[in-house]
Amino acid sequence: MEIGTESQKDSLKNKTGQEIIVDMGRSEFGRSASSGIVELDRLLDGGFPKGSVILLSGSSGSGKTIFSFQWLFEGVRNGENCIYLTLTESIPNMLKNLEGMTFFDKSAIEKDKLKLIDLRDYYGEKSSDYEILDFIREQVEKKGAKRICIDSITALAYNLDEKTKIRKFIFELGQSLSKQGCTTILTSEVTDKGKLSMYDVEEFISDSIVRIYRKTVKGETQRAMKIIKVRGKSHRSDELFFRITSDGIVVFPKLIYSLDYGAANERVSTGNLVLDKMLLGGIFRGSSTLITGSAGTGKSLTSMQFMSDGLNRGENCLYISFEESKGQVIRNAGAMGWDFDGFEKKGLLTFRCAYPNEKMLDEHLADIMAVAEKKKIKRCVVDSVSSILHSFSDDSLTAFTKSLNNSLKKSNITTFFTWATTNMLSASSPETALVSTLVDNIISLRYVEINGELQLILNIIKIRGSDHSKGLAKYQITGNGISIGGSMAGYEGIMTGVTRKVAASAEEKLESEFKTYLGPVGTSAFAELKAAGLKAETMLAYIDNLQKKGIIDQRDAEAFRANVREIIGEGKKKD
Repeated sequence: MEIGTESQKDSLKNKTGQEIIVDMGRSEFGRSASSGIVELDRLLDGGFPKGSVILLSGSSGSGKTIFSFQWLFEGVRNGENCIYLTLTESIPNMLKNLEGMTFFDKSAIEKDKLKLIDLRDYYGEKSSDYEILDFIREQVEKKGAKRICIDSITALAYNLDEKTKIRKFIFELGQSLSKQGCTTILTSEVTDKGKLSMYDVEEFISDSIVRIYRKTVKGETQRAMKIIKVRGKSHRSDELFFRITSDGIVVFPKLIYSLDYGAANERVSTGNLVLDKMLLGGIFRGSSTLITGSAGTGKSLTSMQFMSDGLNRGENCLYISFEESKGQVIRNAGAMGWDFDGFEKKGLLTFRCAYPNEKMLDEHLADIMAVAEKKKIKRCVVDSVSSILHSFSDDSLTAFTKSLNNSLKKSNITTFFTWATTNMLSASSPETALVSTLVDNIISLRYVEINGELQLILNIIKIRGSDHSKGLAKYQITGNGISIGGSMAGYEGIMTGVTRKVAASAEEKLESEFKTYLGPVGTSAFAELKAAGLKAETMLAYIDNLQKKGIIDQRDAEAFRANVREIIGEGKKKD
């Protein structure tokens, strides 16, 4: 038998190295054959086109056989007869490896709904290429098979001695099975990351190509797949991460982000009244806030204070920790008087605590959004996104944060992300830029050195859609959370880490005047006046009284009064 008609041979010859379009006259082509892999079917709008040829490319151990059987058993569940042809592994060994899978159906094999054929048993008497082709055709026709997997096309074509013969054989095989209305998976064994097939023709006769592989990121091995092409269907070409579990291949959802979410005008409290005032009433409902700062600046505490406020208002909250256990978070919150344990028991608070590398980022994302939807979450804390960099690349972190932020905003969930900076006295680190443009609000917490002491400073970097305080405020970590105090007026270089005093405040200038004219007694006298409110008339009356009592003479009294008026006047101008 001659392989291929003249026109088919011409088509192959003329398009060597280009895509070969096989005969599309297939009654089934266009409808979908579900794969049994939920997320993959979602991305393919139901599955691969029926009657098509699918090239499943990957190295040894990447998961090709499990993928193929998951797809075949899905066909059986849909009432289709299926065939599996192997040339690489004995059927008993293969069944032993598959028996623990939940999709495995022994009865389907016993009832011959899924026919297993070791083609090596036939190679002795049917060694020519056209006889092998005829044998496969006969099996498909005899069973009325709608799905067939040839594992692998690499091994099947290996004994053909000429490259031209190999190409013709693969071309004829794919076209023949398609004409029979059979959807086909051809597995391809490749080791070169840049190649999809061994013979450089399989991808051209295939309607769909899926490449599965393993990759190492910062010492962690991850499984991934890519949909290279699907003829007749649009698809995403993102890297899809998956695990091989007792359920087979589980692909983690690749969330599609878009700018189609709403924007609320409602303000949400941070749980700190002073911070709310600096924010002109709080943050917008559904917005995302990044809290940056080095270790010990109170990032987690600020986030817990925000969460405690939501819990006290009866809102469902989700606390995600990539660094601390649930028990540790509950203990730390309890030290501040926030009963996270009690709120969890009431069902208002849900925890998700795991190191980033315990799961793939898409897996974390799927889990978080499943909880958010199920629990109808209103507030979320992610502590901290910077820890992801220890296990994943910069690009992976940015993609994860972008997807998570977008998904939470679509669900109108108000979120606090924390980011640990590496420099103790810096407002940020270069890595912060990976996520800073993605969020709506940024609040910076940091240490500064003033007069030989470390002090904590808070400032608001940005709030989308609202004005806010531009000043830098001192704060302390107390037994009740973050306590925000006075401003840092009179200092400069705080943001650069080189803090220096450039001018005394009006209060400091007034105190200095009292010390100048009254000596050591001036400190206590000023403190009494300060407690009463530091009003101009009160201070001037006090100076008049000093003059009347002869404590200071007329000349000093006049100079004292003039200086006080000048200082108070400067203060009013600044206000």
